[in-house]
Amino acid sequence: MAALPRLAALGLLFGAALPAQAQLAPPVRAMLDAAMANGNAADVEVVAELAKQTNPADQIEIDLLLGFYERGLPPLIEVPVVPPPDPVRVMLDAAIASGKDSDVEAVGKLAKAASPEDVAEIDILLADYRAERKRLKDEAAAAERARLAAAKFWQNWKGEGQIGASHSGGNSKSTGFNVGIALARKGIDWSQRMRAQADYQRTSGRTTLERYLVEYEPQVRVSDRAFAFGLGRWERDRMLGYTARWNVSGGFGYKVIDDKAMTLNLKAGPAWRQTDFVRTGRDSEISGLAGLDFGWQLSPTLRLTQTASTIVGESNTSTSSLTALNAKLTGGLSARIAYSAEIASHPPPGVENVDTLTRFTLVYGF
Repeated sequence: MAALPRLAALGLLFGAALPAQAQLAPPVRAMLDAAMANGNAADVEVVAELAKQTNPADQIEIDLLLGFYERGLPPLIEVPVVPPPDPVRVMLDAAIASGKDSDVEAVGKLAKAASPEDVAEIDILLADYRAERKRLKDEAAAAERARLAAAKFWQNWKGEGQIGASHSGGNSKSTGFNVGIALARKGIDWSQRMRAQADYQRTSGRTTLERYLVEYEPQVRVSDRAFAFGLGRWERDRMLGYTARWNVSGGFGYKVIDDKAMTLNLKAGPAWRQTDFVRTGRDSEISGLAGLDFGWQLSPTLRLTQTASTIVGESNTSTSSLTALNAKLTGGLSARIAYSAEIASHPPPGVENVDTLTRFTLVYGF
């Protein structure tokens, strides 16, 4: 390609207009060069005439070569023929440009299988890509750690608020509502979660549901998967027989599954529980807590979550479970259906040992 400017200048000198790119086939050019080097004018004329007939698109280049020959000028610098792009290399370059690691590895593997003679070159390209990706990820991680380290306590909180309501008339009039808020903050080694929920319902002039919950849980990272946690929870549910229930717990947890699509955390530790019953006074006991947090991103707009905890005490074992399916509608707005269950092994007299609740709510993330 470097000889083309000279060809263009000579084309102007000889009164000819060059095409955008010289395309004379190498064998034809070799025959012309051999005839000119031989010095036989008749051979040059025959070969040039046949070359023009068989390569009509290259007549200008052939005439320029003849012009050099007739004027006794040195031969033209050879115009390199640019080979067509290697389709395998083109695919690999496109995958690398996308920045998707899975695509690069898949295309690289197939490229080595399709072009075994180029395995060494492909391995070098893949090694360079991996090194560059690692460098970029390390820089991003360092920048994120610096941002988290500099954040104030009230910064970096994310959360969601939810609200739902129901009303029915006729023989049995019922009105209910539920509201809730959840907040979370992630630091370098510390993370915090807070949650508050209220459910209320009246049916035919009588309160049939009155449940309140406030919960706070800090966690500190011990290793890549292990963590220590604390948990404080206050509950009120007169329908289940208590006006207040305090739970304080701490212990250790482990991230069994930790990726973008699915997470599963298990935790356990000692606990202390105090309950103020509606009829039978107050009860306190040392107990143990076991819990799990599960999340599954079924699709870009659909997520399933499950949280559950069991507190085992001498006089009573209680289990709380919340299963929710969240469907993203638009922006930060989502629709949620949630099913919760409260199970007590020894509930107060007149209270069922299993209490369930289904909620349909709108959720706004911020």
